[in-house]
Amino acid sequence: MKKVIRRFGVPLCAFLLMAVGPVGTAHAFTLNGFGDITYSSTPKDANGESNNGFALGQLDFYAAEQIGDRLDVLAEYVIENPGDGFVVDLERLQVGYAVANNHKIRAGRFHNLLGYWNLAFHHGAQLTTSVSRPFFLEFEDENGVIPTHMVGLWWQSRFEPAAGRVDVGVMVGNGAGLHGDGSGNPVELDPGSGGDPDNEKAISANLTFRPAAVKGLEVGVSGQSGTIIVSQDGSAGSTLPGGIVGVAEIDQLLLGVHAVYQAGGLELLTEFYQWQNDVTGSTHDDSIAYYAQVGYMVGEATTPYVRYETLDAKANDPYFQAVGMTTGTGRTKTITTVGVRHDLNYRSAVKAEVHLVDDEATYDGSFEETAVQWTFAF
Repeated sequence: MKKVIRRFGVPLCAFLLMAVGPVGTAHAFTLNGFGDITYSSTPKDANGESNNGFALGQLDFYAAEQIGDRLDVLAEYVIENPGDGFVVDLERLQVGYAVANNHKIRAGRFHNLLGYWNLAFHHGAQLTTSVSRPFFLEFEDENGVIPTHMVGLWWQSRFEPAAGRVDVGVMVGNGAGLHGDGSGNPVELDPGSGGDPDNEKAISANLTFRPAAVKGLEVGVSGQSGTIIVSQDGSAGSTLPGGIVGVAEIDQLLLGVHAVYQAGGLELLTEFYQWQNDVTGSTHDDSIAYYAQVGYMVGEATTPYVRYETLDAKANDPYFQAVGMTTGTGRTKTITTVGVRHDLNYRSAVKAEVHLVDDEATYDGSFEETAVQWTFAF
């Protein structure tokens, strides 16, 4: 479950501000941040009544500093309201050491190096062209189904032959967990910030290539192998979604490919993922997800864009049963997004988008959502 600090949010923020500010001869960090305010309208119930209103998005504070020639540190906190009051969440905390000019090792909590979006666009909405992330790439506490964080070690290397630039990364860290309360309700991923639920470590890796002959192009492959520990509270015999009783281990292999082109005002982003989720003695079909986004800047500040995204969760997939994304009949969810972004300046933008959602789990299978967002960086 999500690790948050509810009662100590204000003291923690005060401590963070003091920590990054100059105190005597201590090293001073520069505090930066992102914020956003969003007005949205979504269907509420089977009668078609809509739920609309304003909401504060994530208030993201981060401090990054180079300490000496080889050492660097980064800390990132997010203040958000998940629905029951504001909480403070530690999103990233990492220390890095440059072993050589193009090789670095880091320790801490990072954004997982799967795909493109998760490493390129962190928690600030100002960073993305769109209002929303692809729904299956949401963070763990926002019902995402990809392990977007990892706690452990991260090795990164860069090579620059004549053909272009090659980046290689490997992460080794705690495996993710799914912990229920015995009610049978869907549960969210826990990246294991407080420890590993078992002794088997997850391994993530990526390989990207930026050809010198095509400026703005990046292609890559990535993947993660690990064990998802599914557990629950409650009396003996109570079950998690998918009929999982007590504690279960899901061996997960997640594979992804991506291609990105950003040049001359044109933005092309696409990613594809395939899950292989195994429980001992079970049979299953592989679930898949992908998105494709196209945007083009008109003039110097306005970017219309469109995105198509889909998740095909198979009926007998134990992982997607546990997170509540599929039942005995399977589930396909598709969203088509049309939007526009207008930059007020390089630190602030206004965005608007419409989602056409086709979801087998909703009351009539399809509905529309709208959102208008003002983002800023400081």
